[in-house]
Amino acid sequence: MKNTLIAWLFCLPFASCTSPVTQVDLSGQWTVCLDSTDVGMDASFGGKLFDTSITLPGTTDEAHLGTKCTLKPALEKPQLLHLTRAYSYVGPAWYSREIQVPSDWKNKDCILHLERVLWDTQVWIDGQKVEGHEESLTTPHEYDLTPYIQPGKKQVLTVRVDNRKRYDMSVNDLAHAYTDATQVKWNGILGDMYIKAVEKTRIESLQLYPDVASRTVKAVVSVYNSSSQTAPVNLSLQVKGKDDSKSYASVEAQAEAVKGYSTVELTCQLGDNAPLWDEFNPYLYDASVKLVSGKSTSLTTETFGLRDIRHEGNKLVLNDKPIFLRGTLECCIFPLTGTPPTDEASWEELYASAREYGMNHLRFHSWCPPEAAFNVADEMGFYVQVELPVWSVTLGKDSATVEFLRAEAKRISKEYGNNYSS
Repeated sequence: MKNTLIAWLFCLPFASCTSPVTQVDLSGQWTVCLDSTDVGMDASFGGKLFDTSITLPGTTDEAHLGTKCTLKPALEKPQLLHLTRAYSYVGPAWYSREIQVPSDWKNKDCILHLERVLWDTQVWIDGQKVEGHEESLTTPHEYDLTPYIQPGKKQVLTVRVDNRKRYDMSVNDLAHAYTDATQVKWNGILGDMYIKAVEKTRIESLQLYPDVASRTVKAVVSVYNSSSQTAPVNLSLQVKGKDDSKSYASVEAQAEAVKGYSTVELTCQLGDNAPLWDEFNPYLYDASVKLVSGKSTSLTTETFGLRDIRHEGNKLVLNDKPIFLRGTLECCIFPLTGTPPTDEASWEELYASAREYGMNHLRFHSWCPPEAAFNVADEMGFYVQVELPVWSVTLGKDSATVEFLRAEAKRISKEYGNNYSS
């Protein structure tokens, strides 16, 4: 009895220090059904588990699903014109799997995050359609699952991915965000995929606006309150060096979070000697904002660099010094997968290869890479230019396409705007 008691007491501190689970990883085995005749909506595929399995993140190409290529190796136009998919599929595909979020998420909001998809997604929980749909080619697709999730219970999550063309945004489908010329028109889900638990009153986004002249950074905090009651909140902003953890500034503020979205601005003075960011000294800062509302806490951190870029006549000036961009195109050319990598190691290798040839800049022609590309460019001091998914000589004639591109520009700015290599 004594030995048992000692062992129990010894284990108690470790058990009490276990962090609560705030994220459920969705990577792994899923089931899939290719809906080439587009009957899945009427046949209520949402909520069903299918006979064919697939590993996600991944694509139907990698799973050898779809129409197998019958072209033989030859020096002929069909073989040489562009990449050829070994297995081709364009149309709706339904992905389903069982999920179970922790029972202690009952007082949380539940958000589904899918890092990269082509093109349109819709979501079901146990056959019930989740409100909304997402269609970004460049930023994560997210859904609020809160009304549909039952914490502690096994449920079926279904994601319908439709990679058919939605807008006339390029000549002969040459824009590299949606093409078979380089990146293929893959169907699947890439990158991070998870369900996260968030507070009812929380930080929805953090946008940073550094100013070199005043050596300040302004933080624009978007606060979301999903409850029906206005909530008093305390916010604090702390800025530290990303690598050296040197403390530069901190500031606090109080506000009222009304139902829905509200905005709070905080400005920090970094000091006259705060290091600037450029390709020779890519110094980065971490800006952390904490929101406290009653007993709940929401925390988010964004990385930024202190830099000012402008033009003087025909010269490009960074931090009052002329810079010369020595670069090339990056047209989403990843022939082994037909998809852009979402891991940082792959982008480190790509930028390092470019730098070996004397380059300091890449232009992502008619597409925008995933988050990892921005993070690595920030850290390595590599300049990047990203573009909307468009390559058209008739831009402006179709109002739906224009509306999509404007929305896409806002999404790119919100998702990647704190990355100061771009």
